[in-house]
Amino acid sequence: MPNYEMICALNLVTDTLTAKLYMNPFTDTAPFVIPSMNQVRLMDLPGIPIPLPWRSQTGYQLLGTPALAAQIRRQAKQLSLPADTPDADLIRQFDGRFTDGRTAVPPIARAIAQEYGHKIALHLLTLLRGDPINRVVRPGWRAEHWAFWAQIRTVYTGGGLMAGHLGPIAAATAQDFIRRHGFPDVTVTVPPHAAQLPLFGAARLTPPAAAMLVFDFGQTAVKRAIAQSPHHLDLLPSLPTPCAAAPDAAALRDRLIDIVADTWTAAAAQAIPLADSLAIVLACYLLNGQPRPEDWGCYGRLQQFAPHLQTYLSQQISQRLNRPLRVTLLHDGQAAAMPFAGQAQTAVITFGTALGIGFPPASDNSQLTIDP
Repeated sequence: MPNYEMICALNLVTDTLTAKLYMNPFTDTAPFVIPSMNQVRLMDLPGIPIPLPWRSQTGYQLLGTPALAAQIRRQAKQLSLPADTPDADLIRQFDGRFTDGRTAVPPIARAIAQEYGHKIALHLLTLLRGDPINRVVRPGWRAEHWAFWAQIRTVYTGGGLMAGHLGPIAAATAQDFIRRHGFPDVTVTVPPHAAQLPLFGAARLTPPAAAMLVFDFGQTAVKRAIAQSPHHLDLLPSLPTPCAAAPDAAALRDRLIDIVADTWTAAAAQAIPLADSLAIVLACYLLNGQPRPEDWGCYGRLQQFAPHLQTYLSQQISQRLNRPLRVTLLHDGQAAAMPFAGQAQTAVITFGTALGIGFPPASDNSQLTIDP
């Protein structure tokens, strides 16, 4: 029988060499391979103990909002939290327990954050190591995809779940665990304004001498902002996601257009000099402005209205506002990575309802600021 550790070592050497041949295979469109973190499955990491309930779990099952909420519910009584609260509300209430005045409560909250960080570490080690047992359950990825992950050395963790007190604890726990298990130069960190990273990325499209509206349509909420320049955001109040309320694709489309048009009208009424373009971030993989044919999730089902969703929304919103507007559609992971443009060997993972993933483009980065 072949030596398992030798196979892994050979895979790592091969991946390192292969990584030099491929810039980023996840950006190839022919054929497009989904980089989804939700589908990465943790089967085994030989030499590293894995709690039995975590084995064979996907990224979504380990790290999505339902998983974190379940973690919190197991300690709800000790945290004095109502266990029957909806997931998103429970997580928001949980954030206050890190600074709770009762001496027994913050350590429980910290332990939950550390457990979440442990899960992040195992998830990332699955990607960094590329053990054969984990590769075989992700047959859509070829050698170059695992090679690309093998050379990642900086991981920014964003999204709503990482934006509060839990994020820095979880990231530090993950980084420490990864460094102690074979990757001493890997950094895992929470950047400033973690929950608004997609808006920051969309703001980079703002043209000179004009403001631009940017939207982040997620599974939990719709975030909005006025980008006064590529470097400056004014946040607007978030709105409920249309995914929860829209009974069908037509209602979803209409609600999306309503939100964009109403926001434009309100901003124009304040005499803000808006550009004739806007950016919409969707929690949906896109190929040149169109959802993938097999994606019929919340926002993916909008593809049924036209062969090119970006053009269709440009037309619909222009008609609604009676002025020509150009819409740019961005995948949420792609947008979240754009503020880190120019940073090599870097990945951006957003933690929310599910996991998003993006890799920074090669152009130079500009520092963004935000006004609450």
